[in-house]
Amino acid sequence: MPVGRNMAVEHDDDVDISTPFHKYFNPNYSAEFMSKLPERIQQRAKVLLHYHEEYEKLRKNFEEKETALRRQYDELYAPLHDHRKEIITGSREPTDEEVTKGFPSEHEGQVEIKVTEAEADKSVVGIPGFWLRVLRGHVLSDSLIEEHDEEVLNHLKDIRSGVLDGSYGSFAVVFVFGSNDFFQEESLVLSVKHNDDGVKITRTPPTWKPGKDVTVETVTKKLGGKRGKGAKTKTFTVPRNSFFNVFKEISKDKAEAGGDGDEEDDDDDEDEEEQIEQLLNVLHTSIIPCAVNFYTGEAPDGSSDLESADFDDDDDEEEDEDEEEEEEEEVLPKRGPKGRGGRGGNKPANAQQECKQQ
Repeated sequence: MPVGRNMAVEHDDDVDISTPFHKYFNPNYSAEFMSKLPERIQQRAKVLLHYHEEYEKLRKNFEEKETALRRQYDELYAPLHDHRKEIITGSREPTDEEVTKGFPSEHEGQVEIKVTEAEADKSVVGIPGFWLRVLRGHVLSDSLIEEHDEEVLNHLKDIRSGVLDGSYGSFAVVFVFGSNDFFQEESLVLSVKHNDDGVKITRTPPTWKPGKDVTVETVTKKLGGKRGKGAKTKTFTVPRNSFFNVFKEISKDKAEAGGDGDEEDDDDDEDEEEQIEQLLNVLHTSIIPCAVNFYTGEAPDGSSDLESADFDDDDDEEEDEDEEEEEEEEVLPKRGPKGRGGRGGNKPANAQQECKQQ
């Protein structure tokens, strides 16, 4: 029978159901807690643990099958993405049959394809600037792109993503570039790997050619001298905002910039990693599958999703402020990074979104 408003709930007054802080430091806390429970409550809790084990078996089986299915569909998607890359890069021209398929169904049999020599601009190959426009089409990726990044991103030939072996929800995003004057690599890879401790992002950093690193700028400063007499100038590089900072290890980047590595910096690092994880999730589930919709402007720009996330973050900050006021002298230990299922943590990028139109 459900518990009614006026019904008393039976419990043992000796059982402390609160969560003491020392549980975070005591690996035997659970066993000790269970041993203090009345025998009948212990038995009921053990029954629940049994059913939870059965649930975990089913969930693990589901995750394994879902990962296998996604890997299978990655292979089925590949030929379609190959065709997309061919058209974008201009490695081949679309056939008349392909062009016809691109028309709305109501135009079938009504439109004749005819391109005169005057109209055919053979100097234009493929779809120039396709991927830059696609990345500019979503507010999250657009917010990271600076003007000095655009020339580099115009060399993008393809962006792919796929499921990785390992823990459920792991995937990789591959940026494929044509030959360029900026860095040596043809492919830059960002991998998202889920594990018991949370999420780890691994990167393939570009090997920048001399003087071509867009993540830094050159600054000239005058040193010494009075009233400009005898002053020497020193030229050095300083970090600057760039889309390509996502390929840098944050701790290494901070060390090069002379970071102190204090607790506030650690919190900033965690926020930056979460932003990059969010970007990769958006690329994997939305931008890459629906690239042409972002190119044409039909796809939503993602601002509504980010606004709802910001609203949740504001709620969390207000709750944190309230807790700090109530417990000024009490310091809670960290329980590890926000991982799968944690409030505010990004869920694994498994649910590929349908390509929506505005």
